Amino acid sequence: MADYIGSTTQLLKYTQTDSSQTYIVATETGILHQMQKDQPQKTFIPAPPDNSCACNECPHMKLNTLEKLYLCLKYEQPELTMEESLRLAALKPIERMLEISKAAGLIG
Repeated sequence: MADYIGSTTQLLKYTQTDSSQTYIVATETGILHQMQKDQPQKTFIPAPPDNSCACNECPHMKLNTLEKLYLCLKYEQPELTMEESLRLAALKPIERMLEISKAAGLIG
């Protein structure tokens, strides 16, 4: 359950214009510094608060670069193979994120 769901930029803008004074932020921890810098009078709490599970600091995502993405698209490598049931299960959250973005007017 969330009061606001959005991209990193949208989260930052939301906290700049919203009247609340305290936020639990469930995204990459790097945005907390920018939020605190822009709104020093507000309190930003990372989720999870102790970051012991590192859910919002995925080391694997940080390995992605624009160059690697370009090469992957250009050469269609590496190829991932998986069971169809797993592919369909993985597709559900992606479709849901696109539905939410469309409902919010973020995509056409």
